[in-house]
Amino acid sequence: MSILISTLIYFLILLRLTILEPKWIIEFDLTQYSQLKIIGLVFVSVGFILGILALIAMKNSWRVGIRYDQKTDLVTTGIYSVSRNPYFLSYNILIFGYILIFPSSILMVLYLMLVVVFHKMILEEEKYLLSVHNTAYMDYKRKVNRYLTIK
Repeated sequence: MSILISTLIYFLILLRLTILEPKWIIEFDLTQYSQLKIIGLVFVSVGFILGILALIAMKNSWRVGIRYDQKTDLVTTGIYSVSRNPYFLSYNILIFGYILIFPSSILMVLYLMLVVVFHKMILEEEKYLLSVHNTAYMDYKRKVNRYLTIK
């Protein structure tokens, strides 16, 4: 579901950049708030950088989906010392940035759906990590918040 929703978001953004008029994605006219587009670009940049940092920190532990028979290392360093889910966080920040650039009702609804789907995926991932890493994951969970830890 997350792949479907995120692909649809990117497809709509691509179409909006090329051929779609704002009315086709029910875009709000916020031209008087031009700073929103600048803030959106900052969010897109931060989301992109966080995503890269998350991928780098994961190294060989990166996987798609949960397979309970597969054991990967528990990554707790780098960006993972600030967020237990920096890749999901980066994606949320990135898409939010796009919405600030293209403030659209359709994109907002899809974004909210994606946030809910990601959260459910994270909860399932937490069950998996607890089953594989037990005490080490519990210790990590006590130190680092699910989305963002501000020290």
